[in-house]
Amino acid sequence: MPFAYIPWPRFDRRAYLLLLDDQDRLMLCRACCRGWTVPQVRINAGANFQGAATRFLANRFCIHDPSYGSLYGLHESSYGNTWEYDRQTSSRVFIVRITAKQSAAIQRISNSHARWGIEDLKSRRREINPEGAVLIATGYVEGWLPDGPVTLY
Repeated sequence: MPFAYIPWPRFDRRAYLLLLDDQDRLMLCRACCRGWTVPQVRINAGANFQGAATRFLANRFCIHDPSYGSLYGLHESSYGNTWEYDRQTSSRVFIVRITAKQSAAIQRISNSHARWGIEDLKSRRREINPEGAVLIATGYVEGWLPDGPVTLY
């Protein structure tokens, strides 16, 4: 069976960062066409997801030695599932605990950054990309998701 053409990069790797401050507000960025999104990092082939996320946080937001939550999301698409996407994907969703001071500093970077509390997240969840980010953030804050990896479909 010949392989279907998949445009470069053939394997899309990303880390999505759920930056939760000590008041349990999630940092969101206003995307140009897709509503609100959490910060995300493109990961090079062979690079460690958490290591790349840590470098991004230091370079972009001056958050050094970030405090990662024990819960994280995993998503992998196989070659057979590429009909749903235009390429194979692999992503991780990390919870990163930050201070209110750090979240205020990020919000000052651009007026396209906002901090939403749990109730705002629940009522406006369909506006946030990627889908499932609100579920992971609320499950973590409210304590009903277990520690460790959570598979995302």
